Amino acid sequence: MISFCGYSQNNLKNNEDAASAEKRLKSQDSDEEKVDLLLALSKYYYERDKYDIEPVTRSIIYTKQAFTLSEKLQYKKGLGTSYLWLSMLEQHDNHFNRSYSYANSAINILNKINEYDLLGEAWVMIWSSKTLMGLKYEDRIFYLKKAVTYFIKSNNKKRLGDCYREMGDIYLLLGRGNESLTYLKKALTLYQQSNYKRLDNLYDLIGAAYIFLGDYKEGLKYEFLALDTAEKLNEKEEFFYVVYNRIGLAYEEINDYNNALLNYEKSLKTAEDFSTVDFSRAIEDIRAIVGNISRTYLKVGQYDKALTFINNIKKKYPTIEEKNSFKLDCILIRIYIRKKQYEKAFHYQSKIISKINKVHDFDVLALIYTTLIDLNLAIKDYDKANYYNNLHLNVCEKLNKDSYFADYNFWEYKIDSAKGNLKPALEHYKEYVTFSKKHLDEKTSNEINKLNVLYQTEKKDKYITNLKNASLIQKGNLEKASLIRNIMFAGFVILLAFIYFLYRAYQSKQRNNLMLKEQQDQIWESNVSLKNAINEKEWLLREIHHRVKNNLHMVVGLLASQTEYLQGTEAIDANLESQRRVESMSMIHDKLYQSENLSMIDMPSYILDLTYYLSDSFDVRRQIRFALDIEKVDFPLSHSVPIGLILNEAVTNSIKYAFPDNRQGVVTIILKQENGKFRLTVWDDGIGISDMIDPENTQSLGLKLMKGLSEDILADFKISNESGTKIELIFTM
Repeated sequence: MISFCGYSQNNLKNNEDAASAEKRLKSQDSDEEKVDLLLALSKYYYERDKYDIEPVTRSIIYTKQAFTLSEKLQYKKGLGTSYLWLSMLEQHDNHFNRSYSYANSAINILNKINEYDLLGEAWVMIWSSKTLMGLKYEDRIFYLKKAVTYFIKSNNKKRLGDCYREMGDIYLLLGRGNESLTYLKKALTLYQQSNYKRLDNLYDLIGAAYIFLGDYKEGLKYEFLALDTAEKLNEKEEFFYVVYNRIGLAYEEINDYNNALLNYEKSLKTAEDFSTVDFSRAIEDIRAIVGNISRTYLKVGQYDKALTFINNIKKKYPTIEEKNSFKLDCILIRIYIRKKQYEKAFHYQSKIISKINKVHDFDVLALIYTTLIDLNLAIKDYDKANYYNNLHLNVCEKLNKDSYFADYNFWEYKIDSAKGNLKPALEHYKEYVTFSKKHLDEKTSNEINKLNVLYQTEKKDKYITNLKNASLIQKGNLEKASLIRNIMFAGFVILLAFIYFLYRAYQSKQRNNLMLKEQQDQIWESNVSLKNAINEKEWLLREIHHRVKNNLHMVVGLLASQTEYLQGTEAIDANLESQRRVESMSMIHDKLYQSENLSMIDMPSYILDLTYYLSDSFDVRRQIRFALDIEKVDFPLSHSVPIGLILNEAVTNSIKYAFPDNRQGVVTIILKQENGKFRLTVWDDGIGISDMIDPENTQSLGLKLMKGLSEDILADFKISNESGTKIELIFTM
């Protein structure tokens, strides 16, 4: 996604520049130059470390000061830029509606002073806020085009290239390859003109667009460019295995299986290296790459090699068969069919059938049913083969695609042929041919027909002209009429022979095009169906998290209402503690609802929000400072909820008990990964915990809750006095 590019008259490069600017602020007159200096400081502190609460807090303070002074001075540019920074800061805190509102305010002001570059940035913020709120792909283009309008006026080629790149990516996701390629090529030209070097992702997108359109030569050229550029930029391993896998798919499509395997193997090795960083994310990609490699071995007839490869992978990654292994199981069945080891194939048939109710992807169901048909045909169990093909027909009717109906009729033809029912077999074969023909690329076929008609028309006009000339010659010289007629006849015969030759060549080419387009369209239709299924699943998950969040908010509201009817500070405090615990869980579901990844929580952002909430809840922002050192990690829901509750208890205890008599203090929160384990530390510099408290036999609900939650995630829990209270949690994923 395009990042916000903030405006600043002053470019602060390091801490010395920032310190010097802060000194100048004290003696600076309240004028427009001071506004620009405040905005420069805001930009510097935000970009220095956007995941640390202290610099982000400074950025917020300086932005608000710039906004107030701009209003007082009626400094339109400063006011519009302040709105832009407020929009960016709200988006950073996942307040997308407020971010959208601030960006709109910036546009209203900047339109009056024709600040085109800032207007372009404001429309970028509108687009990104709408995108993060889940706007449909096709509706996102409008906001990018608005940004493009202003970047063209400001001649900002780099930002214009950013917008075109995003538009190309969206069109590719929508399956509109030609439009995608047009915008991606425009982005490339603009990046080159602005001397922008980080072109690896753009090259990958261009390569993907060419591959989608079936131009594998150009697609491979740009994918190799992406690899070369990424190596020079020292990109992450994740980028490399995606590109290698895409290259392998392109080679497989053009039947260059040696190069396909070579690149699949590179992709697998890189994905395995990445799995040491993020195993849960990498294992899904490893499963897909393993499927591609084994499928290629199957195509080239290397069945034993495929089996050895799959078995070695299973030993190395036992969890690879736990879920979503249907495609791999189908490949194994087809391998055993080719080896005529049907008993081994039956094992995987039973495994698939036992879990088939969990499959909701119709494309995967179609693969499963055709595999089972293939197996039962091989063992001559025609009734079962027919049974599975009837189930396959139900899937075809739901997908309603000609390629699937063609497959259904092809299998019916094979079943009837094997049973000796020749008449229905012939009927199904005719249906297979009919549906296959419907699946042709009509555009390419029409263009070829147009060329053929044009060619024949030109030849016909030439022939008529020759006849007219012959008539004139005949009138002028009757003696040569016979010779000329013979010449014309001979020319006509040669012309017919030439047309016949071209027609045969055209037919041959059309047959080849038919086969190629059929394969390409099947893959395209499969990809579209898979994307639709994924989008539907993501929508449902997002709705679930949204409803859970709303229900938890309702619980907080009920608890808050109950406070009015409670007597005694102990009961009220207990009620407030419960509210904060429920709110910490609600924040997790809010994060999941608003994020692209519906199964993982961005821990730096979540911990930042939680400390903000607790600081505001106890109103200790001026008394207690939070120092965060959080590694960029994502946790699943199973770990995020217990860790969020533990953090809530630990921080709440520090706020309530560590700093009596309103004394100043610091609460440090550290989350790091060390030697494959995670260490969470909450450490205050307060009065410390009493030596009389035994964490193992305490009567404190908070300590019991932290201890119990630690056991739930198999974590080592430790609490100690080290210049204050220190709580440590060591766990693995």
